[in-house]
Amino acid sequence: MNHKDDFLFYESIEDALDKSIITSGKSKKEIASVLYPDCQIETAKSRLSRALSPEHTDVNISTGHMKVIMKETRPEDVIYCLCDEFGFERPNKKTSDTIKKDIQAEFHEINSRLKILIRQLPALEEDVK
Repeated sequence: MNHKDDFLFYESIEDALDKSIITSGKSKKEIASVLYPDCQIETAKSRLSRALSPEHTDVNISTGHMKVIMKETRPEDVIYCLCDEFGFERPNKKTSDTIKKDIQAEFHEINSRLKILIRQLPALEEDVK
C-alpha cells in the first residue's frame, strides 16, 4: 500500500490498528501470538479481537501492545489516526534517500562548525597562556 492508498478516515485507534493488521497481510492469529505469547493461540486471537472491538470494553490495548502491532504491521495507520484526531497534518514517511540527505546535511553542518572552531583555536590558546 503506498501513500495514495492510505485510508481517509479512521473511526478510532482500534479501527486504525485493525486496518494496519488487515493491510499487512498478516493474520490476527500471527499478531496475537506475538502480543500474548503465554496464551494459547485461539485465546490470544480472541483477546486481540475483543480489544479491537468497540463493543467489548473488558479488554484494552496497552501502549506497549500498540507499539508491537505497529512494528509488526504498518505504523502509518495509527500515526495518521492520531494526527487526524489531534489536528496535525499527516507526515510523509522517510525513505532511504531522505535519510541519506538528512545525514549528509547534518554532516556538512557539523563540518562547518568544526572549521569555525579550528579557526578560533589559536585565539583560545593565546588566552590560556
